[in-house]
Formats: sequence, C-alpha cells, structure tokens
Amino acid sequence: MKNDFTQEKKYYLSLGYTEKEADKLCALTFGRAPRYGMFLNMASAQSAPRRKFSGAVGRAPAPEAGEVMYDACVLREEAAAPMLAKTSMMMAEAPEAEECGICCGDIEDVRWDNYDSFEDSRVKDTAGSPLSTFRTTNNTAAATVLLGNYERYTRTAHDMVRTEELLNFLDYELAAPDAEKGGLFELTAELKREGDKGFLFLGIAGKKTLPEKRNIVLLIDTSGSMSSKTLQIRLTLATVFARLNDGDKLSIVTYSDVDHVFLNGMTKNRKHDIEYVIGKLEKMEISGCTNGSRGIETAYDIAVENYAEDGLNRVIMVTDGDLNFGVTQNGGLKDLIESRKKSGVYYSAIGCGLYNLQDDKLETLAKNGNGNYYVINSVKDAEMVLRDRFEALVHPIAKNVKAQVEFNPAAVKGYRLLGFENRTLSAEDFRDDKVESEPFGSGDKCVACYELYFGETGRETKPLKYGAAPDAAAGASELCTLSVRCELPEGGHAEQEFAVSAEPHCTGNLEKAFKAAELAETLRHGTDNGLVRRALRQYASLAGYLSEDEE
Repeated sequence: MKNDFTQEKKYYLSLGYTEKEADKLCALTFGRAPRYGMFLNMASAQSAPRRKFSGAVGRAPAPEAGEVMYDACVLREEAAAPMLAKTSMMMAEAPEAEECGICCGDIEDVRWDNYDSFEDSRVKDTAGSPLSTFRTTNNTAAATVLLGNYERYTRTAHDMVRTEELLNFLDYELAAPDAEKGGLFELTAELKREGDKGFLFLGIAGKKTLPEKRNIVLLIDTSGSMSSKTLQIRLTLATVFARLNDGDKLSIVTYSDVDHVFLNGMTKNRKHDIEYVIGKLEKMEISGCTNGSRGIETAYDIAVENYAEDGLNRVIMVTDGDLNFGVTQNGGLKDLIESRKKSGVYYSAIGCGLYNLQDDKLETLAKNGNGNYYVINSVKDAEMVLRDRFEALVHPIAKNVKAQVEFNPAAVKGYRLLGFENRTLSAEDFRDDKVESEPFGSGDKCVACYELYFGETGRETKPLKYGAAPDAAAGASELCTLSVRCELPEGGHAEQEFAVSAEPHCTGNLEKAFKAAELAETLRHGTDNGLVRRALRQYASLAGYLSEDEE
C-alpha cells in the first residue's frame, strides 16, 4: 500500500474535509533548520572513545551521562535510506520474494528500535492456582508494527510480538453492555473443545458514552528523527481536529531541543477552522534533539490551564519515542507521568516509524499515565486506529481496569493465558487499588484467550493440604467466572462478575482469535524467515489490512 498524495487526500475527505482543505493538509510540510549541530556531533564522535556494543539486534549503545545526541537520529534515517532503496530494487526484481524469506537483512544492522523483553506465560494447574489476574488493555501498537514490517520486508524480532495486542487489533462481534442494567462492561464468552484440550475466548466490551466537552493537547515531536514521519503528524492532526465539535478546545505543543506552543486553548469555531490551524503551523521546523520530558511537562500544564470540568482532558503525543535529552530512562519517565496524571488529564501515545521506534519508553508512559499506546505508519493504519476507534482512543469510561478469571477445578485441569506477559498481576493485586492498570475507552474492547487442559497438564504440583478449591463442589456446569474491577473517572470503584458456561459454543469470534493466536506463536518463535513472512501475510489478511489486489 502506497502512502501517495491520492490515498492521503482520500483519507482527509473521509473525515469530512472539503477538497480545498484536503489539498492544504496534504501540502503541509515542516521546515528544516541548518544541521550544523549534526556535523559537530559527527566530528566529536570520531574523536570520542568508542563504547562497547551489546551485540543485541536492533539496540544501540546508550549515550554516556550528559552526552548531547543532537540530531543524531537524522543520521540513522539517512543511513537506512540506501538500504531501503536496495531492498526495493531486490523486491522489484524478485516477484517471489514474498514467500522466499528475503526480509531485508541489511536494514536490521541500522535499526535503533527497542522493545521490552519478556518470557512466555506457562501452563498453570487449576487446583493449585485457580486465579488468573491481569491488566486489561486496548493497545494495538504491536500489531501495526508487525504490519509495517510486512509492508517494508523487514525482519520481525520476537520481542515485537505481544499476543494480546495482535488479538485486540482485530474486529469481533461482541455483545454491548445492557443500558438498563447500568453496567460498564459486557462479556462475550466462547469455548472450543477438542479432546483433552480447549480454547477459551473472552471478549469484554465497554459502554459507549461521549463527553460534552473536549480539551485536547496535541504534543508533537519535531526532533531530527521525525524528519521522515511528517505523514503521521499530518494524519493525527487532521483526525483529531475533524473529531472536535464546535466549542471544544485544541492546543498544539512541539518539542525538540526546546518546546514551543503554537496553539493554547484555541476554541474550534468558524473562525478557527483547519486552515487557521495550518497557518499557525507554517513555521514548524523538524530538527534538534528530543527533550520529550520538557514537552510532556508543558503539555500537561496547558491541559490543566484549559481543563474542561465534566469533560475530556487528554494529551496526545506523536513521537517515535526517542527521548534522548532531559528525562530519558524508563524509571524517570514512569515517575514523571505518574506525577502528572494526578491532574486528571489522560495520556495517549501515537508511535511513528519502525527503525527508531522506542517502544519500551512509549509503553512505560502509556501504562503509567492512564494512557493508551498505538502506532501508525500509513494511511491504512490511520483508518483502522485513529479514525475508526477515535472515541475509544481519547475518551475513557473507566481507569485502572483489571480482570480476574477464577477457573473451576471440577471443569478444567489447567490453563495458559495467551499474551499479557508484561500485564500479569498476582491474585492479591486485583483489589489492591495501589496497583494500577490501564484505562478502558468508550465502546472499546479487551480480548483475552486461554489454552485449556481438561486432562492432565503434564505438570506436577504439590497436593493441597486442605483439599480442593472451594468452588470444586459446584460441579462442572460453570467453566470459570470473570470479574472486572475498575476505578470510575468521577471517583469510586465498580466491579462486575460474569459466569462462563462449560458448554462448548463457538462463532467467528473464537475462530478469528484462535488463528491470530497461532500466527502470534509463529511470529514470536519462528526461525525460518519464509515461514514468518507467510504468517505476517496471513495476519494482515485476517486483520483486513490487505487491499483486494493484495488478497
């Protein structure tokens, strides 16, 4: 799929812009300041002592304390460019390359992206561990990163694959919460059983509700590493503005070496239309290092200054996450975002790019800032993530949402939660309000799937001294019970409980999730490039990401 002018303009028209407005959005570009600092950095780098490289694929050595990485990411993009051109030529000359495992090995050598590592979840014995507890999530960043790899013929590292995010990127037919019952959530449960093994699909759907007032601060990374990501900036800006109602407030803050406020609490109306906003951004420049923490502080200050009581207040950050100046370590970013979320302002991260995406930093910010984290790299991404799920992205119906599944030992012997490895909680964390989780957006969903074992799990556990779990006496008519606990935006807590029948029941929801889980397993553990490439194509087809010509 090509992000050409025609496709981009068509997207803007789908948002309701006029032909003239769409043309102006497509023409919005950002200047480049002279990059003398970059050449100074290159000269100093040649004379500086070399640091040891860890040898890990896709990871760059960390800067020394106090080192200024001025515009260094431009070097990364420019280093990758010849490799990209070379790969395009290879693909043009090799029509069968899609299935032959040509995955642009050269580019891998110039990647600076970072992902948190985690170990796969293990099978649990129900008698000894009947409770499975996890943070719910609506994030889909891993899915669009992998789809971007498919598009650009680049290799997939196993830490890129977060199974729960691949599952949640897909569309499902889920039951909506009953307005008369007044609950925030509804559960769609499906069960497939084959011999002594099974597959459980749990789809949690959130209530749809819209705020009367919106106060959004768009925080845009304009450092050197964003020079090749101006499309993503335009797409986000156009989508956010199109979804605002008259009377809503929009602020725009940029950051690189320093932060700059282009709009502060502008009220959308006839005078302040998209052409007015474009005019304000004409002096925006892409250059410099990335003082993201300074930008975050400024964005939150402005959000608080224009705070909408009983409305939506959110900072939306557009960045590749390469925060190389100011607060840069994950621990410091966690402390920063936790301190600022006390203001009542929510956070969303829109990640950009593949070769320099600092996924671990953006995950840290989203997880600890009552936030969401998505990635867009194409017009198709914007359609599926920004446009079609905008209300879910920006408007929370609940925060600190946790789920706990209690399995019935009389119905199932063992289970394994697929994905959620870095979102797993202890059983005691479920009602411990000091242990925080992620928010849940309006009309959004969270899908969790389990492998089930009805026979022996093959794992030895110490027999319980005081007998089986208390619910064993209830018999096998109920497979498990799902409990969802959350904090309400206006204060207080809510908890809902759903019993799941042990009777097999399966629709397209389960089949789609089952296939996605299989593909995630291949992507995470596959060593054959051709096999991984085919799995990526199958997932792209399953997600509806391919055009009719590509199917």
